[in-house]
Amino acid sequence: MTKITNVYSDELNVQAATFRKMLMSIPKDIRVILIKLADRLHNMRTLEGMPENRQIVKAGETLYVYAPLARRLGLNKIGRELEDLSFKFHLPENYNKLMQMIDATKEKREQVIEEFRSKMGVVLDKEKISYEIKGVRKSLYATWIKMNEQNLAFDEIHNFQTLRLIFKPKGRTSERRQCYNVYTLVTDVFMPRRGSLQDMVKNPKANGFEALIVDIMISDGNWREVQILSQRMGEIAERGYSSEKRIGYDKEPSERDKWIESIGDQLINLKKNDLDFLDNFKLNLYISEIYVFTPAGRIIKLPRGATVLDFAFHIHSELGLHCIGAKVNKKLVNIGHVLNSADQIEVLNSSKASPDKSWLDIVVSARAKDNLKHYFRKQERENITAGEVILKEVQSELEAETDETTIIRLVSYFQSKDQQSLYSRIGSKEITRSGLVRAFKSVTSTGIFESILPSFLKVKPLAEKVKEKPEFSHKKPFIAEERLDEPVYSLADCCYPIPGDKSIAYCDENENIIIHQIACNNAIRLNAEHGRSVAKVVWRPHKQNQYLAKIFLKGIDRKKIVHDLTYVISDQMNVNMKSIHIDGNNGIYEGNIVVYVSNLDVLNALVVKLKRIDGIRLARRVDF
Repeated sequence: MTKITNVYSDELNVQAATFRKMLMSIPKDIRVILIKLADRLHNMRTLEGMPENRQIVKAGETLYVYAPLARRLGLNKIGRELEDLSFKFHLPENYNKLMQMIDATKEKREQVIEEFRSKMGVVLDKEKISYEIKGVRKSLYATWIKMNEQNLAFDEIHNFQTLRLIFKPKGRTSERRQCYNVYTLVTDVFMPRRGSLQDMVKNPKANGFEALIVDIMISDGNWREVQILSQRMGEIAERGYSSEKRIGYDKEPSERDKWIESIGDQLINLKKNDLDFLDNFKLNLYISEIYVFTPAGRIIKLPRGATVLDFAFHIHSELGLHCIGAKVNKKLVNIGHVLNSADQIEVLNSSKASPDKSWLDIVVSARAKDNLKHYFRKQERENITAGEVILKEVQSELEAETDETTIIRLVSYFQSKDQQSLYSRIGSKEITRSGLVRAFKSVTSTGIFESILPSFLKVKPLAEKVKEKPEFSHKKPFIAEERLDEPVYSLADCCYPIPGDKSIAYCDENENIIIHQIACNNAIRLNAEHGRSVAKVVWRPHKQNQYLAKIFLKGIDRKKIVHDLTYVISDQMNVNMKSIHIDGNNGIYEGNIVVYVSNLDVLNALVVKLKRIDGIRLARRVDF
């Protein structure tokens, strides 16, 4: 067997261990993190000369840890640049396409800023308010993510560039009241969008960001986002934690301050490996939030997308572990109900209820996931211990042998992953005592066992079980050949890569090689956590095997649109369809088509032809 150059061990992940040490310094001295972020920014600015495989790993680390950390500390200017640079090296083709769109609309964006500045300047000067007006754009990476997740064209993102109005406060009137005074002036000149006002002065983001935000209509008939901030708020919006300390803002501890202090408590109670720590910490970096209420009126802040179960775990771990539902605004809902701001929640629980592993897919908060993982790890240990005892009891009752061969045969008989998994299934009663008795009798019956067991479960000599593995090293590309027989790699079912996609290959601890699209969230995580187990993929020509791809369509509804679509796909391109789903509403249709293609070139050619169909406004490949 060709030896794989990557060897797994308990000290496998140097990257994750390094991140852990770095993050542990946060509550002790925040300056360590500020220096690390500055160093990473310098590294990303000088990444051009590094080999491509190192560029991919560094970009993955930055997107996964450094950029979100900068955002969490309110260092938005640094976070934005880190995201843009990572995007440039991680997905250069997408980066260049988006840059072309941005350059094409630069003049229009400048006109919008000038219109707002000239009209507001007259009013603000009349009120003798000192001000600054500028445009602040979203990061390119965040824009690309939004376009893909919400299936939007670039010109449909109204807040790509935000109009930021920063004023100098006067007198002793509170900043919030002065923000509202400026808001009144803005909405006297421009029509606001109903329901768009966000008061982040009263309820700042967890990273310290404060502003009044509203959408206004400008002369071209489009909505634009406006942020109204005082000078202090403007400083914090760009430079975050460091700016707040520099300008000596003396106030009650902010949410960010509380978060920094809480990290110490998290670390003291954490007894996990470095990868678990990093995954858990990553969840705490997200700052999009909702505000909900307990029955007593206490305000609880949760991440956006939080469910009833997240709320229950936030109140108390035991309440979460025994949660069976809740009353949200006096209506009965299940544990997976997604909460909205201003909801009032009363948790319902039962001592007979216990968590199921599917709960991990319901919760989004780090606290809830951490509590559930701790519960399942403890349960697993207890099941393994109990299972080993039960197996020995059955073996003793039957006076059967339990040598290594018998255990291997039992593992195969029950199609378990390994010996520990077998014990766990016995201890959890998934494998019953009577079933175990039957298995013992089968696997210890000479001749009968070999004749009745399916060939893929038979115990074979070690030499027969070893399959030749391809050579793998993070230092050189992994060559993905087309194989009509048994392939030496698998395609990840989280992102469904197809030959030609910019991809990475990941070699796991069992020496299985899995290929992910490089833009996949799991690929970004693997680059950050397992850089030495990841390699760039080079695809050899693929022409015979067929792979699934999904295309999103949006356009003007008309007769025969489905006929035209199927004609292009089946007749012109000779591509097989798995499914087609089109919905029309108010003259606009949206839909998805799932097709079988042999490689990326075929898919790209199909998308180009679909875009030429009359009425098609948007056609792009999307994730499943």
